[in-house]
Amino acid sequence: MNKFSSFRIKVIAALFSLFSIWILLLYQLSISWEINEQYSHGFLVPILCFFLLLQATQPNNVDHKIDDSKQVKLCFLVGIPILLLIAPIWVIRGANSDWRLLNVVLFILIFMISLLHLSFGPGKIHGLKKFIFPLLFFLVAVPWPLATDLRLTQWLQEMVSKMIVDILLLMEHEAKLMGTVIDVGVFGQLGVDQACSGINGLQASIVVSLFLGSYYGFTPLNRLLICISGLLISLLFNLFRAFALAYLKIKGKGEWLDTPFWSNQSFSLPTLHDAAGYLETGLIFIAILLLAKMTKKNNLRNQTEINVYNWNNFKICPPLAFSIFSICLVIGTVLGTEYHFKNNEKEMEVLPILSLNINDKDAVIFENEISRQIAAQLHFEEAKSIQWQDRFRAKWNPYGDLEINQNNEYWQAFQATWDSGGACIAVLSTHSPESCLPLTGLTQISPTAGEGPVLVTVNINDRKILFETYEFMRNYRKLFVFRCFWPGKLSPGQPNLFPMGGYNFDGRIRSAIDGRRNVGGTMLALALANVESQETALAKLQILAKHHLSLSTNSYQ
Repeated sequence: MNKFSSFRIKVIAALFSLFSIWILLLYQLSISWEINEQYSHGFLVPILCFFLLLQATQPNNVDHKIDDSKQVKLCFLVGIPILLLIAPIWVIRGANSDWRLLNVVLFILIFMISLLHLSFGPGKIHGLKKFIFPLLFFLVAVPWPLATDLRLTQWLQEMVSKMIVDILLLMEHEAKLMGTVIDVGVFGQLGVDQACSGINGLQASIVVSLFLGSYYGFTPLNRLLICISGLLISLLFNLFRAFALAYLKIKGKGEWLDTPFWSNQSFSLPTLHDAAGYLETGLIFIAILLLAKMTKKNNLRNQTEINVYNWNNFKICPPLAFSIFSICLVIGTVLGTEYHFKNNEKEMEVLPILSLNINDKDAVIFENEISRQIAAQLHFEEAKSIQWQDRFRAKWNPYGDLEINQNNEYWQAFQATWDSGGACIAVLSTHSPESCLPLTGLTQISPTAGEGPVLVTVNINDRKILFETYEFMRNYRKLFVFRCFWPGKLSPGQPNLFPMGGYNFDGRIRSAIDGRRNVGGTMLALALANVESQETALAKLQILAKHHLSLSTNSYQ
């Protein structure tokens, strides 16, 4: 085999090993990108990173030899331990796909392995500086820590809501703020949800600003300034969008917001609410692009340098043995992890399906339409949302129909089912009563901050099912929430605890060692409004379970 053929084989093996490692990270993050609109831009980021890597310039007159023995030794001494760390991280990920810390740890390991591979390219170790930002740019697709993410989103929702109410009051319109819900009197209520908080536009502005700053070769100071400017632009456009939607609501055109422009059977155009979001994102991109073009005159690199695609950057040639070891490790990690969990799941009991059935002629029942936004966030296979109330508690509307009397006792329920996979735990760990209901103006009474919810046992078909209990209040009226997660499989004797993003470190590691991962299941949330005490609410929950909750003979699998 001649020298050229040997070099080509090593390059192909190196690229394949590097690609296989990145596939692990992309697969892990794709769950968040798919179920969380805030990070949907993640699917585009790998392409942008690849583009920036192609444009990374290298020093002139570089040596194309494979490298001396010292660099080869360094490759094995540093690279092998890093690669070996990927295996346990991937096993832990199998049971904790929602754990955002793992995303960061996995990225750091792959970042170091990537630099190690690229050090065997034309620029060698001295040329690695040009690759650091293109690789670090990928961090814009890595979800932020959950607590930080939720706090920032809720803070933005609150600020946008307050600003809109203040503007409406200055315009002498009726408006009242309840949490992040704006009451506009006879025209109903308008909720400032996650999309209207501006968090999506803020994420988009960071991606665009950092990319253009690198593409145009701005100095670090100018990159920081254009990034700050992009953040301000995104917040301004979002405030204008949210106010425009609120203004339509106060003018009695609220039905326009959630009605598609045109629909035909299963296909429909976006609603005005969604279209405004797309327009906002487009305007943010255009505004930052124009700002970057106006700034580029004094910062632009040589134009011919920008248009060069340095494919030689990927002519990397680490030791063949290192590349083969990397490929075998990735394949072995994936197959070994799958075997570990499958082998432990053999001992688990396949459970029947939990379902809620409200079919009572003495009750007024309304089925609520689940918005496409909620469906996109929760990423379930099936779901339903209903409200019901005893007929003698309901009220007649002006059209002669019975409707739910919000001032009297009534039930609400939301049931969603997931197949096995990673999305279920990732979703349920970010959506909980204590993080969502206060945004509607409700005040949480129990559990108190820092404490877990009280668990109550409900007997259904001779099975004991645990429900979490929450108590909220607004205007001296109480709302009791009961929710449970009934998995598709369960180890003998193990309770049906709810997946939570707040699992402690030891619990997460133990679940990986024990081979416990997401096996699908059903989330059931029940809310009882306008009862006086928790004892009364719990008694009514037991009655509800006896008559309307069942476990079918069919299973999730």
